[in-house]
Amino acid sequence: MKKTTIFKVLTKLQTAVLLVCLLLSTGHLFASNETAATTTTTTIEEPDLRMKIRLEYNSPNSYMREISVLADENASSGFDEDFDTEMDNIQSDDMFWLIDSGKFLNQGINDINEDTVIPIGITTNSNGINTIEIDKLENIPNSMNIFVHDITLGIYFNIKEGPYAVNLNSGVYLNRFEIVFAQPDTLGVNEFETNANSIDIRFDVNADQIKVLNNANINIHNIEIYSILGQSVYRSNAINSNNTFTINADQMTTGAYIVIVHTENGIDSKKILVN
Repeated sequence: MKKTTIFKVLTKLQTAVLLVCLLLSTGHLFASNETAATTTTTTIEEPDLRMKIRLEYNSPNSYMREISVLADENASSGFDEDFDTEMDNIQSDDMFWLIDSGKFLNQGINDINEDTVIPIGITTNSNGINTIEIDKLENIPNSMNIFVHDITLGIYFNIKEGPYAVNLNSGVYLNRFEIVFAQPDTLGVNEFETNANSIDIRFDVNADQIKVLNNANINIHNIEIYSILGQSVYRSNAINSNNTFTINADQMTTGAYIVIVHTENGIDSKKILVN
């Protein structure tokens, strides 16, 4: 009986050892619930906190283009291969970022702050209203304003409050528009004080006239007047040599207008209120 019992014990032990060896060789040996440990690797992605702006342009021919800019510490104000996407084909109606001499769909810059200036270009083959508006913003502070600066009209228009609409003649505009994030204290109006070396623009309420005072007899090439929406309402190339040039405003509706005076020294402009 003892031999038989010992034999049975040895047989069971040999079987158990054989089973363990088989499990080890096939990789199917698991620890008990008390000793088992499962290792899980969890990857946590950092949130993308970069500021991003996507603009939408609509042309008189109902053509639409979207362009975007983002702020990244590794980008610059010049061309960056890792961030900037140059446009292969410019449509007859189009808008784009201007980097050096190139036209771009996407652009990366180092930072967006009150000193940031981002030039944009527009091309259109039809006369009419063109609009620039915000399509999407990411990580832009609520307190940050975004302006279209119309250099020709001297307008700073906050497109966070709505689209900027401007009446353009067909052509290419590479030096007229830029995106900025602050405006002068004059709220986009170029004020010219009356002195011996300046052009002074004012509205005479009593006479219902716009007056351009040429105090220094500067050579004036032409005078233009636009509505606040950018519609041309007056243009004159026949400028007399008098110190004061008057424009009747009795046919103008009440509202704000931009008076632009082209002189031998450059462009003077001022926003006036006709009432």
